[in-house]
Amino acid sequence: MAASALPVIDPDVKFVGVSKLRDLNATKLKEQRDETFVIQENDTPLSVLLSYKKFQEMREEFNAMLSMIEMLSNEAERASLLAAFEDIRSGRIRSLAEIEADLERE
Repeated sequence: MAASALPVIDPDVKFVGVSKLRDLNATKLKEQRDETFVIQENDTPLSVLLSYKKFQEMREEFNAMLSMIEMLSNEAERASLLAAFEDIRSGRIRSLAEIEADLERE
């Protein structure tokens, strides 16, 4: 069975028929702001309704992933990141307090 055929079970998602949309007024949406609604017709998903806050959080997470992909796609940045990990593994690191102390002495 393909991975895409497996159902995703998310307790925050509610499936709502198109006919029930009339019941989702502003007051009810404010009360249920942490929930996500999948709007469907005849068991066919049509749209997703989620709070603006949740949308913003998803967008920030997506942008963070894009930034990571861009960084890892850049050969120089990827090499620098791998070198930094090697420094950590080899113990070639200093604490922030040590660095600040050195800066104060200079």
